[in-house]
Amino acid sequence: MSVARLVPRLVPGAVLGVWAGLAVAVGATLMAGHWYTLPVPEISPQLAAALHDLRPQRDESRWLAIHVLYAKCGCSQRIFDHLFETDRPAAVDETILLVGADSSIRERAATAGLNLKQITREELKQTYFMESAPLFVVLDSDGAPRYVGGYTERKQGYDVQDLKILAALQSGQPGHELPLYGCGVSQELQDYLDPIGVKY
Repeated sequence: MSVARLVPRLVPGAVLGVWAGLAVAVGATLMAGHWYTLPVPEISPQLAAALHDLRPQRDESRWLAIHVLYAKCGCSQRIFDHLFETDRPAAVDETILLVGADSSIRERAATAGLNLKQITREELKQTYFMESAPLFVVLDSDGAPRYVGGYTERKQGYDVQDLKILAALQSGQPGHELPLYGCGVSQELQDYLDPIGVKY
């Protein structure tokens, strides 16, 4: 068989092979942030000092819950909804550390009485040593970090456990840190999770 006749027969198969390879690569990329646990910062004096600045000035003896959320992350959006739809603990100060801009979130936070600080993803990494969201952080009344981890036990879980974690810590029980599932925030982590630029 001549090359001229063979080439047309091979083209459909080659195209199908390339398409299948791309489909697998895209699918794997889109799921990477949800099927793998993401990094959390190590508890250190530097982290404690940076987080202390997020405490409201009115009373530094209260516990502080910090919700690190990313405006472009669907997993963070579920945490936003949870915060605005649940009764929040009266004896705990809460601050949303919002990466990116979202005016609706700012308005809802103000209505719910939650503090909100908006930062860039560069600030999140350089100042707070964080690269992923949604991340839950708890400081006790002395300003010591008692919990740094995720909100749910499973990937894309709907059983958000921030209130359970807070109650356990305040009653003196050791905190069981949950894995962090969600979105990469820093450019470096996004490049690692999505090297072909599909999701990010």
